[in-house]
Amino acid sequence: MPSARVLIVEDEPEWQNIVQELLADEGHTCHTADTYESALTHLGQESFNLIFLDMVLREFDPSVRQGAGWQLLNYLVEQHPRTKIIILSGRATAGEAARLVRDYPIAAFIDKGEEDVEAQILEAVRKAMQAPSLRIQTLGQFNIWRDGKLIDFWEQAQAKIVVKLLLTRRAAGERAVSPDELIEWLWPGSELQDGRKRLLPLINSARRILEPDIEPNDSNFILRSSTGYYFDLSGEVTWDVRNFQLLIHEADMKQRAGEVEAAIAAYEAAHALYGDDFLAEDRAAPWVIPQRQALQTEYRDALASLAGVYAELGRYAEAIRAAETALDVDPLLESVYRQLMRYHYRAGNKAQALKVYRNCEKLIGELFGDGLTPQTRHLFDVISNNADLDG
Repeated sequence: MPSARVLIVEDEPEWQNIVQELLADEGHTCHTADTYESALTHLGQESFNLIFLDMVLREFDPSVRQGAGWQLLNYLVEQHPRTKIIILSGRATAGEAARLVRDYPIAAFIDKGEEDVEAQILEAVRKAMQAPSLRIQTLGQFNIWRDGKLIDFWEQAQAKIVVKLLLTRRAAGERAVSPDELIEWLWPGSELQDGRKRLLPLINSARRILEPDIEPNDSNFILRSSTGYYFDLSGEVTWDVRNFQLLIHEADMKQRAGEVEAAIAAYEAAHALYGDDFLAEDRAAPWVIPQRQALQTEYRDALASLAGVYAELGRYAEAIRAAETALDVDPLLESVYRQLMRYHYRAGNKAQALKVYRNCEKLIGELFGDGLTPQTRHLFDVISNNADLDG
């Protein structure tokens, strides 16, 4: 949980100390106010992630009439809508408590009289400061779900591109994108000084879309390091690319360990996850092409490995399907044509094995004017002569 800047609006020193000590032990930074006016002073000087508010405050300013806590609550809801509010009260009636929960966007209502009040305070802070969960789809159409709900509106189209750029860098196994790189991709040929003025508002727009309930500077996902901006994946983030790569790694490990059924399950799960190419809707964007090709290669190689595992078990129909899918991804991979020739031949279909050879020969010849490799020609001779395959 990230550390929070907390304002404790409470007129009882004992409760100020209780809350402040609890939160300080958790690494949060606390300020205290005991009146409506002192709370406004703090709010005018800095921003807060979280406010503890006692609804019944002693007021010495005659301009603040009855209900200072309610006045401050209404002010917070109107002027600081992204600040989380926890009500801490010992004198609220049952009707007031019900009204607070029903009519106001408060994070929690805590009764000071409860036996476990300290535990309730810590739990309320934990929930209030918890980042939303994100599910990110970049294989195929780009989508993000926040707490299970699809984000279907971006206030600026380029804010979405910022997120895609940052995720592309993470997919490549790297971390940050420098501001100058972002400017060059977003506004090619523009003056850096002009781009820098435009970049931060765009970054903050993307942050607000991902986390509308907090200030952009408190983002849990789009962070700034000394080298640039990066998308942080350490929280509750589910990303299809990361899952895809983890599945392939697991499958490779299982295959090497001889656990063929487990390897097949992992390869098939990766295949199912790869709905389409990486950021397919940005097919012509130059910044995405290298990583799209890298993921295509991972997918192709995984399919070829899956075909090989099926073949080891004598499941040639499934091996053929996997090899053909690999060739859909990369129709120039001669080694997979050889796999396919072997599987058809072992399945008793010599004619189809020879047809695969002729298709490969025609394609390679037309595109490159070259003949096939000695390994492929040798395999053709073996199959043509009805000889036994080695290996």
